[in-house]
Amino acid sequence: MKPSIKLSIIVPVYNVEPYIEQCISSLLVPGCGDYEVIVVNDGTKDRSIEIIRERVRDERIRILEKDNGGLSSARNYGIKEARGEYIWCFDSDDWAETDLIPQVINELGRVDLLYFCSYYKNFDKNHSQLLKTLSNDANTGLELACKGFWHPTQFYIMKKQVLISNNLHYTEGILHEDSLFTPIMIVKCESVKCYKTPVYHHRQRAGSIMNSPVSAKRIYDLIFVITNLLNFGETLPLDVRYCWGRCIAQLINEVLMCAQRCNDKEPIGKVKAFLNRNQDIYNYLVHAGRNNMILAILSKLFWGNLYDTYSFLHRLRYRHPKE
Repeated sequence: MKPSIKLSIIVPVYNVEPYIEQCISSLLVPGCGDYEVIVVNDGTKDRSIEIIRERVRDERIRILEKDNGGLSSARNYGIKEARGEYIWCFDSDDWAETDLIPQVINELGRVDLLYFCSYYKNFDKNHSQLLKTLSNDANTGLELACKGFWHPTQFYIMKKQVLISNNLHYTEGILHEDSLFTPIMIVKCESVKCYKTPVYHHRQRAGSIMNSPVSAKRIYDLIFVITNLLNFGETLPLDVRYCWGRCIAQLINEVLMCAQRCNDKEPIGKVKAFLNRNQDIYNYLVHAGRNNMILAILSKLFWGNLYDTYSFLHRLRYRHPKE
């Protein structure tokens, strides 16, 4: 049975009362059908859902209720209930260029993945930055993965059948879920296409997960993500493995930076042990650009101790001892 609509936009909602009306309103194009907006109430404690029901009434909106389970849980639930041929996971504190949504929908149907090569980053009402760094000429998922990509899943519209066929879902209960889901999802897409006009407005706010203080959980979850990506990399041909693995090198740098900002000795010890016993990490760093190559080579001079090498370079750069 064919899906009855082209696109399902999944919007998990949890305590976003100041932003939800702008978000949902931006996704509703007058006179445009063939899509639905699935609002997943992830046990929100504020008036977000009431605001949608009172101010943003539209037959294309479906509100699903569930107990709080986190972002991944809400996305997975929305995808399971989606009727669309394609899935777009949208963050509830962001918004879209409304007039462009019909054009985006028209681009769907012949590819497994539509990706945005540019977007707006909004810091406040008066400060917006256009980011445009992705390749716009990739034709396959593996080609896009090797050329470089963004981890946030909101910059991709995925064919639902690809997710079903490959048993792809968001890992629940972790931070950095996109950093695990997105690279594997992209590689599994046989055909991809770039939408070159910026559509997505990403709101950078102080209270978001990515701007929260470094915790032990964040470090442990990064190690979990890197481990799973290393395992997935083993399934790829050698001629593309390390090129695709730039995403792994990026996460290695992130977990190293987090360790520098963490005062808890236990997760720091976990980072040291994890990095120093995974010899293949060296190969991913060597193939991931000049700075990563230098870091990898210097670590050999420290008897393969990647953590101590990074710590030394970090203190040298910032000219102060670790706090």
